[in-house]
Amino acid sequence: MYLLWLTGVCSPLAARIAFSMGTAATGLLITLIPLLPITILGLGLLTLGMFSTVPAVNLYLGEKATNAKGTAASLYLSLYYFGGSLGAVLPGFALLWEGWPGVVFLCLGIALIALASDAVLCR
Repeated sequence: MYLLWLTGVCSPLAARIAFSMGTAATGLLITLIPLLPITILGLGLLTLGMFSTVPAVNLYLGEKATNAKGTAASLYLSLYYFGGSLGAVLPGFALLWEGWPGVVFLCLGIALIALASDAVLCR
């Protein structure tokens, strides 16, 4: 499973946030198929998508923030770590209540919120 982290070498290829998050979402959905090779493929796509989203967001932030780039970067990092702390807890509750499908749909819902926020705030 740790070999899936090697997909991070493809992260410089990240072009658009929606594409990389779409890749991660596709990987999440694929993990719902209960066959080990297919689940591993889904986890690989999820990892690739997430490793591609982080640099895509950083590049996007640099393009959109014309003033106070340091403040924008600090706000992004604060929200990144706050979201990460929630992401360490909430999927556990989803797993207890609804099993793996609950985790998948929670994560997909959060990704949709992120994409909707991007569309509204960063036109």
